Amino acid sequence: MSHFDMFLPITKVDAAQRLVYGIATAEIMDRSGEICDYESTKPHYQSWSDEISQSSGGKSLGNLRAMHGAVAAGKVTALTFNDENKQIEICAKVVDNDEWRKVQEGVYTGFSQGGTYVRRWTDADGLSRYTAAPSEISLVDFPCLPEAHFEMIKYDGTHEWRTFLKSQDKLEDDNMLKIGARNSEADLAHIQAMHDSSVELGATCGGNPQKMMHSAFEKRFDTLASMLADVLARVKKIEDQPMPLPISGRTRVISKQDDGRFAGDENAAIEKLLADPQALSLLAIKLAQQRGRTL
Repeated sequence: MSHFDMFLPITKVDAAQRLVYGIATAEIMDRSGEICDYESTKPHYQSWSDEISQSSGGKSLGNLRAMHGAVAAGKVTALTFNDENKQIEICAKVVDNDEWRKVQEGVYTGFSQGGTYVRRWTDADGLSRYTAAPSEISLVDFPCLPEAHFEMIKYDGTHEWRTFLKSQDKLEDDNMLKIGARNSEADLAHIQAMHDSSVELGATCGGNPQKMMHSAFEKRFDTLASMLADVLARVKKIEDQPMPLPISGRTRVISKQDDGRFAGDENAAIEKLLADPQALSLLAIKLAQQRGRTL
């Protein structure tokens, strides 16, 4: 059997619950000049929905895709057969974040049913009719008239009418503007701080921004290098100082009696001191302490 698809516009979007409302199919002439026969198509929709409901444990009443592609955008949560108007109405929940963003921005303008022809014929009025067997419902971005709108139920419960976008390019342009504005506000303080630091290091406003930033960074690195060189010089100076003299034997606290060694005969005292290495060492330490130097 040959395949078919039929486009019908989105009528309402619930932002809080990510729900999209519209018509899956109706007994109206489509773009190719054919009419989907409601009475003969209805049981095929019911069978398709029942099968998916059974396989999903009742969580889905139909599979929702994006642009009839491989992306599973969400699921059908409600399927209503409107016998009076001869149309099948659906409510779909969009779970894919990227596809939901396109719904909010008005990129997706409607639903498109995809499936196969069960039967095709010409009715008594000479119109081409067919019976559809659906296999999926898809969100699509078919071009729509500039005055086409859909109702948006916002997060706070208020309603507003929005216009569908004309192309994907418009969405990308809008998103670039939004991202730029958001980032500019968030980074303003950081940019100002970088500017102030650059000026403090000698940079001037104007000219090539990249050269200004490069110059500021060079000056900052030069300052850091100078500070590091100074620290290394100080460390080297400390390392070049002589090591303390080793002290042999046991240390002894110098008493007042030791301070009076030279009260008598100085020559005898010196000879006695030279004959006592330990006493000589202690004397050297004492002298060093009195003069404020550590050996």
